[in-house]
Amino acid sequence: MNEDSQPILNSKIVTEQLVQAIKTDEQIASTDSLSFQALKDNLPGVCDSIIRAIATDSPQLVENSEKNQGLKHGYSRSAQDFEPEEMVREFFLLKQIIIAELKPYLSRQTPEIILSKLTLIDLIINQVLENSFQSYATLRKQQVEKLNQQIFLTNQEITRLIADRQENLSYLIHEIKNPLTSIIGYSDLFLRQQRKYNADASSNNLEHIQQVLQQGRNVLRLINDTVEIDSYQKGKFKLTIGEVDVCILLEDVVLSLKPSIEAKELALVTSCIPDRLVIHSDYLRLQQIITNLLTNAIRYTNTGTIELTCRQIEPNYLEIKVKDTGIGISQDDRDRIFEPYFRTLQSQKSIPEGIGLGLAVVFQLVTMLQGTIE
Repeated sequence: MNEDSQPILNSKIVTEQLVQAIKTDEQIASTDSLSFQALKDNLPGVCDSIIRAIATDSPQLVENSEKNQGLKHGYSRSAQDFEPEEMVREFFLLKQIIIAELKPYLSRQTPEIILSKLTLIDLIINQVLENSFQSYATLRKQQVEKLNQQIFLTNQEITRLIADRQENLSYLIHEIKNPLTSIIGYSDLFLRQQRKYNADASSNNLEHIQQVLQQGRNVLRLINDTVEIDSYQKGKFKLTIGEVDVCILLEDVVLSLKPSIEAKELALVTSCIPDRLVIHSDYLRLQQIITNLLTNAIRYTNTGTIELTCRQIEPNYLEIKVKDTGIGISQDDRDRIFEPYFRTLQSQKSIPEGIGLGLAVVFQLVTMLQGTIE
C-alpha cells in the first residue's frame, strides 16, 4: 500500500480552523455572544469521528459507534441558541475545510477516487448533521413545551385580572404583549424551520409547537380585544374613512379564515351584492367587524353551514347578515350578547376558555361607523 492510499487529516488543525471560520462567518450571528471555547465545545469529538470515517472509508463508523458525537453537538448548539440554518452553515464550513486539507492528496488521485472521496465526505457529514438535528429538535421541543406552559399560566392570570377589573390591567397588558409577540414569532419561525430542515420531524412534535402558536394567538387576541374595549370607552377610537370595495374585502377575510373553516369541515356560503360594492368606510374596522362575526360563528358551529351576505340596501349603507347552524342564542340572552365579558350558559359549556369580548368589539365598531347590530 503506497502513502497515497488513504488521506491523512489532522483533527486538531481541522477543529481550530472550523472554530475560527464559524466565529468570523457573517451567516452565523449566534456566535457574537459566544467565546472561542464555547464555540469549540463538542467540535473535537465531531471532527474526530468524521475524520476516522473518511480515513477508513466507513460511514458506518459515524452511523453506529460515533453517533453520540452528533447528538451531543446538537444539544450544545440548541442550548447556545443556534438557528437550524446556522447549524447547516457550520457543517458546510467543515466540509470546505476538510476538502481544502485533502487537496494535496486528491490532486494525486484519479477522477474516480476523487469522486468517491467527495461522495463519502458528503455522506458522512450529512449523517452527523442528521444526528445533530435529532438532539437539537428534542431540546427545542422541551423549550417550546415550557413556553406553552408559560403561555397557559399567563392566560389564566390575564383572565383572572380581567374578571376582577383590576386597575393595573393596562400596565399589565403593555408588559405582556411584547414578550408574547416574541413567543408567537419564535414558535412560528421554529415550526417553519423544522418543516424545512427536518422533514422527518414527528407529527407529535409539530403538534406541540402548533399548540404553542394557537394558545399564544388566543392570548394575543384577548389582549387586543381588551385594548379595543378600553380605547372605545376612553374615546380614543380613530377612524380612517375611504373607498372600500366590500366584495374584495370579503374575499380577503374568507381567505384568512379558511384554515379554521376547513379544520372543522364547515361549509361557508358567501354573497356580495352587487359584484362591485363600493362604500365609504374604514377598511380596517369593517374588516374587523366581518372577521369577528365569522370567527364567532366558526367557534360555536361544530357541523353544518355558515352563510355570510353583504349587500347594499341604499347608497353608502351596507347590510351584513351572518347565519349558522351552531348552538344558537336563547331569547333571554339576545339583549346582552354585545356586553363586554358576558357569555351565555350555552357558550360557556361549548367554548369554556372564551371571555366574551368578540361581539362587544363588533358592537362598538358598528356604533362608531354609525350603524346598528342585532
